[in-house]
Amino acid sequence: MGGRKLPHDLRIIMCEEVRALHSKGVSYRKIQKILREKYGVEVSRSNISYWVRGIHIPEREPYNRPDLSRERDLAWIAGMYVGDGSVKVNKKGRFLSLKVKDRELAKEAARRLAVVMGRSKPYAVGRFSDGMYYVEIQSRELVDHLLERSNILSYLDKRPREFIQAFFDCDGFASGSIRSSGDFLGVVGLVNTDQELLMAVAEKLDNFDIEANLYELHPSGRVVITSKGKTVARKDCFFLMIRMPESIVKFQKIINPSVRRKREKLRDIADILTEFGSGWEAAVEWIRRYEYKRGMGRQRWFRRKRFLNWDEALEEYERFLARRSSN
Repeated sequence: MGGRKLPHDLRIIMCEEVRALHSKGVSYRKIQKILREKYGVEVSRSNISYWVRGIHIPEREPYNRPDLSRERDLAWIAGMYVGDGSVKVNKKGRFLSLKVKDRELAKEAARRLAVVMGRSKPYAVGRFSDGMYYVEIQSRELVDHLLERSNILSYLDKRPREFIQAFFDCDGFASGSIRSSGDFLGVVGLVNTDQELLMAVAEKLDNFDIEANLYELHPSGRVVITSKGKTVARKDCFFLMIRMPESIVKFQKIINPSVRRKREKLRDIADILTEFGSGWEAAVEWIRRYEYKRGMGRQRWFRRKRFLNWDEALEEYERFLARRSSN
């Protein structure tokens, strides 16, 4: 096995090692043996000769290199990476992957990654046995680029809308509820363990005239409930919260999430706040659109398949308040 059959990242590593060994006077035959023992692959002596002489070296190959001029897409990818993205590094190379519950988010990542990597078609989107969707690509250059924190902050600075949109699609939520007073409460938030990054996001939102406040959600070591059950938090976790109605409305107009379920809920909350404010009428309108369900995990309010009329919603609102007061 050799040549282009080997992963690009591995060829780069091996090529660098071949040059280093040759500069120390190691023969081609000995280099061939070292590569075989270390990487488990057979590289011909002619190929070793090419690398030593700078011919057909992997660094000059036109594929598997990101186009770093695509700032808009790279900013979205950077926001995705700090949200639900992950990096895997092994002997085969460096891999960037995304694992999410929303297929449309994985497809958007596959499309943007393809643009950055110069592909004419999006990458394939896979699905795990647990129902989660994923997309994974191999690129030493892109992974190394994203591992530089200064690059992440630079994309947030230059393209805040795309960065925050992807970050929110991964780690954000929009939530509506009814206060004990009977009034409506709309909240938009981002949850992450990177306090510094959330503070930087808050500064960028402030430039859009969107007020966001940072709170500690829970410290490390605390038992928390996730979608997979109870677990012990390994890091301090923070919550960037947007509560002012005018800020929520601006966030919806400017950021506008890619994920449909989040986009719909955020739009509903913004519409209600715009038309009804935060009083009891807004709460009734919320119940007209959303149904409260117990025992469904952290999420309590689900969008109705058929919206109630106003009278039906008012009756449901009164029953909801009565149940709450009796508990």
